[in-house]
Amino acid sequence: MRWVGLDLHKRYITACALDNDGQVVAEHRRLPADVVPLVGWLPALGDAVTVAMEATRYWAWLHDQLSAAGIAAVAAHPYQVKLIWQARCKTDPIDARKLADLLRTNLLPSIWVPDVEVRARRKLLRGRAYLVRLRTSVKNRIHGHLTAENCRAAVTDLYGRAGRAWLQTVALSPMGRVQVDLLLELVDALDARIGRLDDRVKRLVKHDPVAQRFQTWPGIGTFGRRCCSRRSARSTGFGPATSSRPTRGSRRAPRARGTRPGTARWGGRGAPGSRGS
Repeated sequence: MRWVGLDLHKRYITACALDNDGQVVAEHRRLPADVVPLVGWLPALGDAVTVAMEATRYWAWLHDQLSAAGIAAVAAHPYQVKLIWQARCKTDPIDARKLADLLRTNLLPSIWVPDVEVRARRKLLRGRAYLVRLRTSVKNRIHGHLTAENCRAAVTDLYGRAGRAWLQTVALSPMGRVQVDLLLELVDALDARIGRLDDRVKRLVKHDPVAQRFQTWPGIGTFGRRCCSRRSARSTGFGPATSSRPTRGSRRAPRARGTRPGTARWGGRGAPGSRGS
């Protein structure tokens, strides 16, 4: 058995192969960052090969192509690898040999590798979240320009129809007007792109029962949605509760000021008509 560690870089790959006794069988410091020379080099080791790599930014494409070529590939957690094996002298060959040795001794902290479809969903949702954060940053910058010139918004929604009308009439300095107009154009462009991503997300959620279970309502999370749903344990979808009957224990009887819990308003100790009076 041959245990191979790969230290991935943007332009090259450093590889180190060990045998079952931990001896270096082969080593390559400057393999091109492509799967073709790597697939041509691994079979020359002369035995069954298992490859280990850290799950950094450039790992997914190589893991997929090695698996498609019939080579066993394992992705490791970078931070946990650093905790297990931390060397004062850190070079590319040492990192490659470290991964191979951890794989050989069954100490490599491997991660779960999602399939291509799951990674595509993650990329879609993360891309949408990034655009939403960017749009929020642009809107905050518009508020900053308005605050710097002591212009207080007369409407609640600054980016609705009434808010846009107010922004066109507010008195700003010439440079402030240029900045606000450019930022509003950027907000409109981000709204259009987020809307297109929302259409794809809706189609994804519509045909994915797992994604439907993790949908949220505004103001509450997935757990609150399940609690508010009607017959959520027996139904497949989650909908709002339509019953107007209050939940047991949700409403409590009002208690008068100065009384203790569990006593009537005039029936406590010292009240008129009680035993202690």
